[in-house]
Amino acid sequence: MIFKFVVRKLRWLARIPLLPQLFDAGLVIATMLFDRPRLRAMERFESAICRKYAIQRRPHRFGGVGFFVGTTEIGHLHGNGLLDLFVGKSFRTEQIEQGRALPHHVFPDSGWISFWLRNPADIAQALELFEIASMYRTSGQLISQVH
Repeated sequence: MIFKFVVRKLRWLARIPLLPQLFDAGLVIATMLFDRPRLRAMERFESAICRKYAIQRRPHRFGGVGFFVGTTEIGHLHGNGLLDLFVGKSFRTEQIEQGRALPHHVFPDSGWISFWLRNPADIAQALELFEIASMYRTSGQLISQVH
C-alpha cells in the first residue's frame, strides 16, 4: 500500500509545505474512483460528528481533515478512510487488546489510535471511539467503558 510506504519511509516529505495535503487529496480521489463504500462511510462519519459535537473541521497538517474543539485536536481523517484519534495510553492499550482499534500508524506507542473506516458498517464503532477521544481531550478525563 502506497500510504504505508510513504508514511514509514518518506516521512520527511511531510515537512514540505502543502505536500501532505496534496498527497491526501490524491488519496481522496483514489477513494472516490475505486472505493465508493469507503467514501460514503467517511462522509457519513463526518456528518454525524458535525451534527453531534461543536467540532471545527480544518485541514490537518499531515493531510486529511482535522477535528478540533478550539485549538485542541480530537483526531483527523485521512483521504483513504484512516481515522486517527487521541484517547490516552490506557484506553489505547485496552482498545487494541480488544481488537477495536489499531496502534497509531506512525506513533504506535503514543496515546493515539488508528481505525479504518472501510464501509458504512464501521461508522458506529468509529463514533464510539470518537466520543471517547472527545471526552478525553475536552475534559482531561477518560471513562473506562464505551456504551
